[in-house]
Amino acid sequence: MKQKYIKIILLVLLLVVFDQIVKFLVVTKIGNSSIVIIRNFLEFSYIKNTGAAFGFLSGRTILLVIITLIFMCYIIKELKKNINDKLLILSFILIISGSLGNLIDRIRVGYVIDFISFILFGIGMPIFNVADIFITFGILIYIYKLVKEEIK
Repeated sequence: MKQKYIKIILLVLLLVVFDQIVKFLVVTKIGNSSIVIIRNFLEFSYIKNTGAAFGFLSGRTILLVIITLIFMCYIIKELKKNINDKLLILSFILIISGSLGNLIDRIRVGYVIDFISFILFGIGMPIFNVADIFITFGILIYIYKLVKEEIK
Protein backbone atom coordinates (compact mmCIF):
# COMPACT_ATOMS: atom_id res chain seq x y z
CA MET A 1 0.00 0.00 0.00
CA LYS A 2 2.80 2.40 0.91
CA GLN A 3 4.39 1.86 -2.52
CA LYS A 4 1.16 2.93 -4.24
CA TYR A 5 1.18 6.22 -2.37
CA ILE A 6 4.85 6.79 -3.19
CA LYS A 7 4.14 6.18 -6.90
CA ILE A 8 1.16 8.54 -6.78
CA ILE A 9 3.19 11.27 -5.07
CA LEU A 10 6.05 10.89 -7.55
CA LEU A 11 3.70 11.07 -10.53
CA VAL A 12 1.98 14.16 -9.12
CA LEU A 13 5.37 15.80 -8.55
CA LEU A 14 6.50 14.90 -12.08
CA LEU A 15 3.37 16.44 -13.63
CA VAL A 16 3.61 19.57 -11.47
CA VAL A 17 7.29 20.03 -12.37
CA PHE A 18 6.41 19.61 -16.06
CA ASP A 19 3.65 22.23 -15.75
CA GLN A 20 5.96 24.67 -13.96
CA ILE A 21 8.78 24.19 -16.49
CA VAL A 22 6.41 24.88 -19.39
CA LYS A 23 5.10 28.00 -17.65
CA PHE A 24 8.67 29.18 -16.95
CA LEU A 25 9.52 28.74 -20.63
CA VAL A 26 6.40 30.65 -21.66
CA VAL A 27 7.23 33.58 -19.39
CA THR A 28 10.92 33.71 -20.36
CA LYS A 29 10.66 32.89 -24.08
CA ILE A 30 7.29 34.33 -25.13
CA GLY A 31 6.80 37.20 -22.71
CA ASN A 32 4.51 39.86 -24.19
CA SER A 33 4.62 38.43 -27.71
CA SER A 34 2.69 35.55 -29.29
CA ILE A 35 3.78 32.48 -31.19
CA VAL A 36 1.41 31.36 -33.92
CA ILE A 37 1.37 27.57 -34.14
CA ILE A 38 -1.49 27.23 -36.65
CA ARG A 39 -2.75 30.52 -38.10
CA ASN A 40 -6.33 31.37 -37.08
CA PHE A 41 -6.50 28.28 -34.86
CA LEU A 42 -3.74 27.89 -32.22
CA GLU A 43 -1.23 30.25 -30.71
CA PHE A 44 0.74 30.69 -27.49
CA SER A 45 0.09 34.04 -25.81
CA TYR A 46 1.16 34.65 -22.22
CA ILE A 47 -1.53 36.16 -19.99
CA LYS A 48 -1.87 36.69 -16.24
CA ASN A 49 -5.12 35.13 -15.04
CA THR A 50 -6.16 36.44 -11.62
CA GLY A 51 -9.40 34.46 -11.67
CA ALA A 52 -10.58 30.90 -12.11
CA ALA A 53 -12.11 29.45 -15.29
CA PHE A 54 -13.54 32.14 -17.60
CA GLY A 55 -12.23 34.85 -15.23
CA PHE A 56 -14.62 33.78 -12.47
CA LEU A 57 -13.64 35.34 -9.10
CA SER A 58 -11.05 37.50 -10.82
CA GLY A 59 -8.78 39.25 -8.32
CA ARG A 60 -9.86 37.00 -5.44
CA THR A 61 -6.54 35.17 -5.09
CA ILE A 62 -6.84 34.34 -1.38
CA LEU A 63 -10.35 32.95 -1.84
CA LEU A 64 -9.21 30.88 -4.83
CA VAL A 65 -6.27 29.51 -2.80
CA ILE A 66 -8.64 28.49 0.02
CA ILE A 67 -11.13 26.89 -2.39
CA THR A 68 -8.30 24.99 -4.11
CA LEU A 69 -6.94 23.70 -0.80
CA ILE A 70 -10.39 22.52 0.34
CA PHE A 71 -11.01 20.88 -3.05
CA MET A 72 -7.61 19.15 -2.98
CA CYS A 73 -8.30 17.80 0.55
CA TYR A 74 -11.55 16.31 -0.75
CA ILE A 75 -9.80 14.74 -3.78
CA ILE A 76 -7.05 13.28 -1.55
CA LYS A 77 -9.74 11.80 0.74
CA GLU A 78 -11.43 10.25 -2.32
CA LEU A 79 -8.08 8.98 -3.58
CA LYS A 80 -7.46 7.14 -0.28
CA LYS A 81 -10.99 5.71 -0.37
CA ASN A 82 -10.52 4.43 -3.96
CA ILE A 83 -6.85 3.43 -3.81
CA ASN A 84 -7.46 0.17 -5.71
CA ASP A 85 -9.34 1.72 -8.64
CA LYS A 86 -6.68 2.50 -11.26
CA LEU A 87 -8.91 4.69 -13.40
CA LEU A 88 -10.04 6.82 -10.47
CA ILE A 89 -6.45 7.07 -9.23
CA LEU A 90 -5.42 8.40 -12.66
CA SER A 91 -8.28 10.88 -12.52
CA PHE A 92 -7.27 12.07 -9.05
CA ILE A 93 -3.58 12.30 -9.99
CA LEU A 94 -4.43 14.56 -12.92
CA ILE A 95 -6.81 16.73 -10.90
CA ILE A 96 -4.37 17.10 -7.99
CA SER A 97 -1.43 17.83 -10.32
CA GLY A 98 -3.30 20.51 -12.24
CA SER A 99 -4.74 22.07 -9.10
CA LEU A 100 -1.33 22.12 -7.46
CA GLY A 101 0.32 23.60 -10.55
CA ASN A 102 -2.14 26.49 -10.63
CA LEU A 103 -2.01 26.85 -6.84
CA ILE A 104 1.76 27.28 -7.00
CA ASP A 105 1.26 30.10 -9.53
CA ARG A 106 -1.31 31.85 -7.37
CA ILE A 107 0.87 31.68 -4.27
CA ARG A 108 4.16 32.45 -6.03
CA VAL A 109 3.12 35.30 -8.37
CA GLY A 110 -0.51 36.10 -7.47
CA TYR A 111 -2.03 34.83 -10.73
CA VAL A 112 -2.12 31.77 -12.98
CA ILE A 113 0.10 31.71 -16.05
CA ASP A 114 -2.10 30.89 -19.05
CA PHE A 115 -0.88 30.72 -22.64
CA ILE A 116 -2.70 28.23 -24.90
CA SER A 117 -5.10 30.13 -27.14
CA PHE A 118 -7.56 28.48 -29.55
CA ILE A 119 -9.77 30.09 -32.15
CA LEU A 120 -12.72 27.93 -33.21
CA PHE A 121 -15.02 29.08 -36.01
CA GLY A 122 -13.61 32.59 -35.65
CA ILE A 123 -14.33 32.72 -31.91
CA GLY A 124 -11.47 33.06 -29.42
CA MET A 125 -11.73 30.45 -26.67
CA PRO A 126 -10.62 31.09 -23.08
CA ILE A 127 -6.82 30.90 -22.76
CA PHE A 128 -5.59 28.00 -20.61
CA ASN A 129 -2.44 26.10 -19.58
CA VAL A 130 -1.04 22.60 -19.06
CA ALA A 131 -2.42 22.38 -15.50
CA ASP A 132 -5.89 23.15 -16.86
CA ILE A 133 -5.49 20.28 -19.34
CA PHE A 134 -4.62 17.93 -16.47
CA ILE A 135 -7.68 19.06 -14.50
CA THR A 136 -9.99 18.77 -17.52
CA PHE A 137 -8.86 15.26 -18.43
CA GLY A 138 -8.99 14.22 -14.77
CA ILE A 139 -12.58 15.40 -14.50
CA LEU A 140 -13.53 13.76 -17.82
CA ILE A 141 -12.09 10.43 -16.59
CA TYR A 142 -13.98 10.85 -13.31
CA ILE A 143 -17.26 11.54 -15.16
CA TYR A 144 -16.63 8.56 -17.46
CA LYS A 145 -16.11 6.34 -14.41
CA LEU A 146 -19.31 7.63 -12.75
CA VAL A 147 -21.37 7.09 -15.90
CA LYS A 148 -19.87 3.62 -16.42
CA GLU A 149 -20.76 2.67 -12.82
CA GLU A 150 -24.27 4.08 -13.20
CA ILE A 151 -24.86 2.00 -16.36
CA LYS A 152 -23.85 -1.15 -14.49
